[in-house]
Amino acid sequence: MKQLQKNTFIDHLIDGQKVCQSGFFTPDRFLISRKQPNGLSSRSQIYPAHRPVHYLAKLKSDGRYWLVLEDGYLCIATAKRVLYGHDNNPIWQASTQSLPKAAQVPQLPAVKFDTDKRFFVTAEPLVFRTAPEWSAVNSKRKMLYTGCLIVYNKILVNQGISYLETQEGFLPYYNSQTGKRYGVIVSSKLKRPAKVSSNHPTIFKLHGQFRFSRRGVNVYQSPNLQSPIMGHLNRGTIVDYTGKLADRHRGWLQLTHAGQHSYVPFMSRYRNHGHYFGREITGSKAVSRLREPWVFNRTDATVDLSTTPLEHTALRQVEEQLANVRQPDSIVIGLINDTHYDAHQSTYSQRALHDLLLFSHFARNHDFNGIVMNGDLVDGNQPLNRTIIDTGDAVSALAESRLPVFITQGNHDDNSGFARYLNGYRTEQVMTEQTALHLRNRLNNQWLANQNNFYGKYKVPGTTISLIILNTFDIRDSHSDVYFDRDYDDQPNGIHWTGILQNIRHSRSRIASQQAAWLTKTLDQLAPDEQVIVFTHDSIRSATRKQAVTPFWTYDWFANNQQGDFARVYNSLVKHRQQIIAVMSGHTHVDDWSREDDLNWITTTCDIADRRKTSRLNSRTIGAWDVLVINPKQRQLLRLRYGWRDRAGRIRHWQYQLFGDGTDTRRRTLKEIFKRPDPQPLSGNARYYQNQNKQVDQVWRGFRGYFDY
Repeated sequence: MKQLQKNTFIDHLIDGQKVCQSGFFTPDRFLISRKQPNGLSSRSQIYPAHRPVHYLAKLKSDGRYWLVLEDGYLCIATAKRVLYGHDNNPIWQASTQSLPKAAQVPQLPAVKFDTDKRFFVTAEPLVFRTAPEWSAVNSKRKMLYTGCLIVYNKILVNQGISYLETQEGFLPYYNSQTGKRYGVIVSSKLKRPAKVSSNHPTIFKLHGQFRFSRRGVNVYQSPNLQSPIMGHLNRGTIVDYTGKLADRHRGWLQLTHAGQHSYVPFMSRYRNHGHYFGREITGSKAVSRLREPWVFNRTDATVDLSTTPLEHTALRQVEEQLANVRQPDSIVIGLINDTHYDAHQSTYSQRALHDLLLFSHFARNHDFNGIVMNGDLVDGNQPLNRTIIDTGDAVSALAESRLPVFITQGNHDDNSGFARYLNGYRTEQVMTEQTALHLRNRLNNQWLANQNNFYGKYKVPGTTISLIILNTFDIRDSHSDVYFDRDYDDQPNGIHWTGILQNIRHSRSRIASQQAAWLTKTLDQLAPDEQVIVFTHDSIRSATRKQAVTPFWTYDWFANNQQGDFARVYNSLVKHRQQIIAVMSGHTHVDDWSREDDLNWITTTCDIADRRKTSRLNSRTIGAWDVLVINPKQRQLLRLRYGWRDRAGRIRHWQYQLFGDGTDTRRRTLKEIFKRPDPQPLSGNARYYQNQNKQVDQVWRGFRGYFDY
């Protein structure tokens, strides 16, 4: 084994890029070629040591270096550049025909995006004040409901509370004594108040019903057993509550009558479990064991926004690659997905905000033509008010790029996972389409095909390149609270659903006929020289059986429950494949790619470090996002990766039993498995969901960065 000479490999060589050089290679050990250039592909032929092998070309793939043979691919060097023998032509120089060098001329001007308007989105119902004072409530009590948007003029502070001055009056924004935020400011500059620790328990506004089936309880004026008793509830009483909170020893329900609050204890809290005084009744589905909202306060650490040495190195590598491959007519798009930002859940979920800022500033400093956040911007694992605030902060971080920002709908983004799996189908905890529009698209909504749907087209000014954004969770809001009130005419491909899951987008993919008709019409009207790159969170490739979608795409239960016009959308893309650059997706938290039906299908791993399938035991605290460089004249798509990249890999059945598939955040870590049993068993629906994910192995091809189209 001998070390390769310095500079024999090009540092900016991109995975998937061929080097058009032939020659002879003499192994110093026996080597085995494979059908495809990755470590999981089928073995093809054994090549003994010290016998020269003729090769046709060279290739970087799956983080390794390969020879292209007549009947397969032979790995001759690792990512550490250790050669398994002697190459008579050791210089890995990319051909100028396959990847021209960038000319020293000005790049296409990027479209700068900015706004002077200051938007505020309410995270809970708020009443206008006549003055910046808590008691100065307007006698007419004009109110803004959860998710409403309003433009404000300036921020005023009085007695530790920040107020927003609007044309309608004054709205509370932030209480510096308790650290409570009543909404979020969405702008092109991230504004987060300083974090304040409070000894007062947080009230989570949740609407539901509780039956005291085990014992009667007293009603108290405040959540304290020493406060005045206002009444008594007998065993068997059912109450409607408007909020929950917890102290060290018990959980409390907030009851509201005629605008006055009272409190009743509904559980005793112990170290590893809670003793409930009855059963939850939410919607029309009774549940006895819910994940209470306060259990998601797992971290109070302040997010470090400074750049680490590891991030400096990764940014410098991407910067060098971009300078080398960018052409005068190149279109550069930033792509990030599956950040799962959550300010309360873990240090990993908190750090996603740092990654979004790093991504935005890089895009701004290098004159990108736009950035795409391809779904699951937030984790949607909190009560609605927290998810609204997290979403607004994350969007403001993206808007710091001052570029056109495009955000696809992910299954986590509308908070329906919290509403369904953790809190018993409370549909009031689902983010409505109008609220999502206020948060994600108010700064840049011209590209939307319909102002209430999250799909559309954006043509990069002065170019022949267009971006198409699709919504694979196209389930419209329902205004009914009846659990079995809704049904769809179209049938799912896989498990049969019957009038279930209204408002719950977290459970399945769907494309409505209106969106499919819009895409068909849009593709039919493309100009002859127009080229399109498509972004969608979940896979467009429809699965029709309970096994992995072969030969591409990590197995996903959502893909096996796609409803609506997936086939129609797929056929439209195939019909116009000569003008489709690629279809970019996320959702599966792993790098994968394929070229089927003469289309490039590409999926990107998640940015959040602890949700990657390939690094469960060794997650490096660095993000993962892409710089897409489109060279239309050469019909090339170059994908430059910042941070983590997946190699080809597989997860087998036994690993599911330990870790789940990464889509359910309640799966225990290895540390928790050995420390203690799960104190709160999974509900029947959650177990059924996970069982679907355990039916097959998952296989992926890993990262690739060079595509022709």
